[in-house]
Amino acid sequence: MRARILLVASVSALLAAAPLAQGPAPAPTGVATVGFMHAIHATNTVEKTLAFYTEVFGVSGQVQPFANQQVPILTDSPGVTLKVSMLRLPGDGFNFELTEFSNVTRTPAQPQIWDPGAPHMKILVRDLEPVMAAIRKLGAPILTTSRAPVALTTPIGNVKAIMFRDPDGYIVEAVQAQAPAEAAATGNVVGAIMGLTVEDMDTAMKFWRDMLGFELTGDRAFSTDPALLDLVGAPKGASFRSVNGVVPGSKARIAMIEFKGMPRKPFSLRVPDPGASGMAIRVAAIGDLLARMKANGVRVISRNGELVNWSPTLRNVFVKDPGGLNIELVGNAP
Repeated sequence: MRARILLVASVSALLAAAPLAQGPAPAPTGVATVGFMHAIHATNTVEKTLAFYTEVFGVSGQVQPFANQQVPILTDSPGVTLKVSMLRLPGDGFNFELTEFSNVTRTPAQPQIWDPGAPHMKILVRDLEPVMAAIRKLGAPILTTSRAPVALTTPIGNVKAIMFRDPDGYIVEAVQAQAPAEAAATGNVVGAIMGLTVEDMDTAMKFWRDMLGFELTGDRAFSTDPALLDLVGAPKGASFRSVNGVVPGSKARIAMIEFKGMPRKPFSLRVPDPGASGMAIRVAAIGDLLARMKANGVRVISRNGELVNWSPTLRNVFVKDPGGLNIELVGNAP
């Protein structure tokens, strides 16, 4: 029963982004984030998207319907129904949940990778050849300008990568990387990293560092590395800067990137809309954290801006980061 509760606690979406308002600084009361649960991706048809990831990466999952009166409250989507599939990606305890909402109007949308709020999933593999064969067979749109794997130097070492879209337009980056020593002997997937495009790195860090306790490092100077710009399909004149780190209390990695030099459109979707995305994290003192966020102008998505009584032992709530990512905070009941 506990596993079922945790599974559905992950429902998420992207709504309109709102910048942090000027207000009191976050209280320095220790690290708020204590664990990573999963990244989340809302789909048009969850069975179709699951089949795509199975074909391309060899991962598997089961689609499960779920009826819980708290789902419409948590997502502020009256009357909505839900089914989900959890992909358990090997390495670092990284889970990737696919959701499908019904009984509500949905408006699909697809971002460009440089749009603030655009998420993407970096899936680390031993060998890109079967990935390339599968995406060509399925006709997945390739975003990389050269339409071929690009050699890159990254925080995880020298890799080859290619970027494409899944059936919902969600951006996926397949990365051929050295398998860690603890990786399973079989299977192509050896890890994953959640990617997020931010509008302004300095503003983003005030939220992720000061509010949630993330330690993200990287060169704050903008770069015009042609290999990275080829990978993402960026136009001429583009540049970028990025930071990387580990979600506190876990081994799950996250990478954030900011682009400039091209038109950018904030990526913002309602909860049920295919292409909506987010992440679920465990936090300490969830009531106090939510109060600090409200005092600093963070937008709360859940109904009435309040914690949801998900179970006798769990409370959760959706909030927005400054660039538009939907974040589900999950904590223990007082």
